[in-house]
Amino acid sequence: MTKKIKLDPKCFDRRQEAFGYTNRGELLPCCWADTSVNRVDEDYNKLLSVSKIDEHENINEITLKPEWINFYKNLKNNKGFPACFTVCKKRKSPQHKRETWYVKGQKTHTKES
Repeated sequence: MTKKIKLDPKCFDRRQEAFGYTNRGELLPCCWADTSVNRVDEDYNKLLSVSKIDEHENINEITLKPEWINFYKNLKNNKGFPACFTVCKKRKSPQHKRETWYVKGQKTHTKES
């Protein structure tokens, strides 16, 4: 039996401070979304179809498109792109990553975010 992954979207609050932007000129909900796995997802492609920055006056014009509104509604209902379930899955602890610094082989400090 597989457990259903619960989403805890970082793009809903200050944990994800910015949108993503691809070298193809597309606005994305976050930088993690630009993956080859997402690129074959039908809903992801619907979002991309209205996300070319040079085809709009501003970012708000993009994010107010029905495809973007639908994306955020889906996230609220635990439906997202494949990358959402990797990056924004609900975790037991709020920690997303741990970085450890070493100087000359000696651990100096660790940062969790």
